[in-house]
Amino acid sequence: MKKKHVLRLLAAAVTMGMLAGIVSCGNAGQNDSQESSQAEKEKKEEPEQENGDEEESDMVFRGGTILTMLSEDDMDNSAVAVKDGEIVYVGDEEGIEKYISDETEVIDLDGQTLMPGFIDGHIHEPGNFLTENTTLILPEGNPDLNVYKKAIQEFIDDNPDFPIYQVASMDLQAFPNNIPENSWMEELDTDKPVVLSDTSKHGRLANKIAIEMAGITKDSTPPEGGKVFQDENGELTGYFSDAASMLDSLPTIEYTKEQIKEAYDMFQKLANSYGLTAIDSGGADDNYAVVSDMEKDGELTLRINTTSWAGQPLGTEEAERLIKLLDDYQKYASDFMRVCQVKFSLDGVPEGATSALLEPYTKEAGQEEGYAGTQKATEEDLTAFVTAMNAAGYSVETHAMGDASVQRSMNAFEAAAEANGGTPDGVINKIAHVNLLTTEDMTRMADEGVIAAMQPLWFYYDPFFSAQEESNLGKERFEQEYHIRDMIDEGIIITGSNDYPVTADFAPLHAIEAGATQQSPYEGEDDDPAYIRNPEQSATVYEMLQMYTVNAAYGAHMDDIVGTVEEGKKADFVILGDNPLTCDVKAISDITVEYTISDGRIVYQK
Repeated sequence: MKKKHVLRLLAAAVTMGMLAGIVSCGNAGQNDSQESSQAEKEKKEEPEQENGDEEESDMVFRGGTILTMLSEDDMDNSAVAVKDGEIVYVGDEEGIEKYISDETEVIDLDGQTLMPGFIDGHIHEPGNFLTENTTLILPEGNPDLNVYKKAIQEFIDDNPDFPIYQVASMDLQAFPNNIPENSWMEELDTDKPVVLSDTSKHGRLANKIAIEMAGITKDSTPPEGGKVFQDENGELTGYFSDAASMLDSLPTIEYTKEQIKEAYDMFQKLANSYGLTAIDSGGADDNYAVVSDMEKDGELTLRINTTSWAGQPLGTEEAERLIKLLDDYQKYASDFMRVCQVKFSLDGVPEGATSALLEPYTKEAGQEEGYAGTQKATEEDLTAFVTAMNAAGYSVETHAMGDASVQRSMNAFEAAAEANGGTPDGVINKIAHVNLLTTEDMTRMADEGVIAAMQPLWFYYDPFFSAQEESNLGKERFEQEYHIRDMIDEGIIITGSNDYPVTADFAPLHAIEAGATQQSPYEGEDDDPAYIRNPEQSATVYEMLQMYTVNAAYGAHMDDIVGTVEEGKKADFVILGDNPLTCDVKAISDITVEYTISDGRIVYQK
């Protein structure tokens, strides 16, 4: 039976591991570790064993299908051996025998499939796991203001000591014309600020108390790229799109290191149950020290390519701040934690009419005539920022959902490469989401090697965003979104993710099926034509697997150690109950995760 929608899973993640070596990213500042260098030297000087054909291993997996992800037809191997967290053998049953001793843990795959552990290419850790006791998550499906009002009042009554009431997952479809307004919030019995974030996390709806406390008036100027919504009389509606910074003066709820650590631990347990062994962060709070301590204690089971946020105003000064920060944070770098990347949100979201377009939104978007969205940095400032970050050896990811913001991102990436005499070694720039782009920018992304960090559960006609996007963009432009087949054929490297917690479900197998069918993977929707979108743009199953393995490993600066099953790489695996390359494509989301192996450790078992 197909899995149903995950109801606002509360989650969070981050990683690093049990390995000693400090890992640099391209030309990024390196922190030399005398201890790790000496350990490597001693390891190399160890004498080879002289006990015949026997080889030591800690774990052996045999009797199954091994998807190495080195090529689509490489499925002849049936066994893998692991020693000290590293793959020492990939081959057949006869060859594995010499790796088995009385001390070896042998796992009989019994026909199951072993492949590289999944890597999520864009996720916000630790997600809702950190805030599950302090933020109300509104129910999914059939959005209704009366339901919202009742749930929020109960939350207020249950938490009388909170200084602020924070609510997440507000669906714009709960409001007439899908445009939020706060008049109904006057019925809530509280004298404290109440702030709702929408499903995209880009919009905020605040009650009048919050607006007054923040000192916002109808004459207040939003940050560059943000929008303050007003009614036909010019009065504030309470909705702020990509302008959350205007509410920064409101009370906050602080979390202890212990709470943060617990959130990360809960997240990684859920991630491991999905077969994930690594993540490429889409931007998170500065929890580097907490996660580093988890690594030192051997408690991390996810590798992470960390991402620090770039703020406004953007430019060389912000670049200098981040370069100094990341140079210092190289002290945290390891095989479990890459410190290589920063992110800047260049525009907003199409359903909120804040993504930047080359042509105006439709009149149904409820904006002034000719409105095409705005961007949060000029091309000059973005170029200066990217140039400086890349020159220092750090990768830049932009959030760009509209064709205008994708174009500006590519202009900046090209100009930075020219200024730096080419993109520096080790720098891998990205654009997150890339909903809409011109054919020219497809070619430029491929030529410049800019990665598209995309979300397969957004490819089909989903019940959360699609209807509003179609209304705001118009049918013709809506159908131009997510042309995955065209992007792959052009040569763009795509990584797979679901932008958790924007999308509650981040199980890779669900996304892999969705990308290969362009249809919902969920029960009751998987055979309904209403949930199909651009079926001719489907990726193959192998291409979808690449997005979650080899492509994601490359994008996360980890392809030297994970992403494929081959000798010398780290033992990060997922063992599946069926082979996604040979089973029915609509059964992929039903495949069970039997084991997840991280660095040679069993971190999940069904």
